[in-house]
Amino acid sequence: MPKSDTIQFWVLNIASFLSQLVIAMVNFALVYHLRRFFGLRADQIGMAASITPLSYLVFCLFGARLTSYFRPRHLVELSLLGMAFSIGLLAATKNLGIAYLALMLFGSFMSLLWPQIEAWFSRGKEGAALNRVVNGFNVSWSLGVGISSYIAGLLVEISPIVAFIVAIAVFIAVYAMIAIASALVHGIRAVDSEQVLNRREMPIDQSTPLRFYAWGGIIILYSGMSIALTIFPLYAQDVLRLSESTTGLLLLFRGISTCLSFYLLGKFHFWHFKRRWIFGVQIAFGLLCLLATGFDTPALYALFFTLFGILFAFAYTQSMFHGVSGSVHRSRRMIIHEVLLTVGTILGAVGGGAIYERLSFSSILAVCGVVALVVAIVGMGSAMIGGARRA
Repeated sequence: MPKSDTIQFWVLNIASFLSQLVIAMVNFALVYHLRRFFGLRADQIGMAASITPLSYLVFCLFGARLTSYFRPRHLVELSLLGMAFSIGLLAATKNLGIAYLALMLFGSFMSLLWPQIEAWFSRGKEGAALNRVVNGFNVSWSLGVGISSYIAGLLVEISPIVAFIVAIAVFIAVYAMIAIASALVHGIRAVDSEQVLNRREMPIDQSTPLRFYAWGGIIILYSGMSIALTIFPLYAQDVLRLSESTTGLLLLFRGISTCLSFYLLGKFHFWHFKRRWIFGVQIAFGLLCLLATGFDTPALYALFFTLFGILFAFAYTQSMFHGVSGSVHRSRRMIIHEVLLTVGTILGAVGGGAIYERLSFSSILAVCGVVALVVAIVGMGSAMIGGARRA
């Protein structure tokens, strides 16, 4: 690998790690900030927490074609500064309407971050090379999510505002790192927009249809992730009577297992282009959720989050790898990937909040389990019909 590519690899991975760490920190702190400062109920918190992913979804969809005309580093730098501003506004305001506006801005600026980084590092790579960079990215951001819950729990025990201030500082530091690396390394500075690249190289599309099944899985698993990060802290506080730091420690089990799973998935290729692994993950998640409806102790939830982390890593990697493999318009594919996981995030936050407010956390898990099994069964049926037609 050329030296400039190696530097770019590490710059993007460090940026992904730090950015996701503070994004997850903000999401964790937001739950407690909305309850303590504004006095919102669980369903209202779920609705408020969905503003950022909904804004992210809208701006991803409407900005897909426009962003392909810009160099990815410029969009990433704008995103980092914009997110720092949004969190500053959220921390400073005492008006709930302005807080909602800040969450909307946070999501809109975030839409310039992940699709661009994902398309940036995957350019010109297939097979083992693509798996390597996908693995590096996934380990980086998942490690950030994994440790953020515990760090955020410690900071939130002081004040959610402290967590917001730390997030702003980190966003600015990541911006400075990318700006300095771009100034010093020509290989990073010279990365063209996707439109320019495709006009110059005229690649041929060789996409795999397995991406459609993997995309169904990422919606389901990301709904579970949203419930874990948004609704479980409320359940842990209301029913399990756990402190913020203990809740963060439980979520750390998911983060560690996800990070380790991402690393191992990058080393092995047995799951590449294998439909059975896509459906197997969805079925396993459904059964895990149904089993967890009877859990009522921190130890059992530690087990649940550990197993969930493994399945989540599978679903996420399957969606990203099969979505981008062979694709010409990689930024658009990564936008689709991000849109679908955002749909899952919104469904988890809004649906989970509504169910928890009216029923229980076990009811949320039961619904997740049934939906996951239905999606897997429908997907397998569709695959069988498609195979029969081709035969």
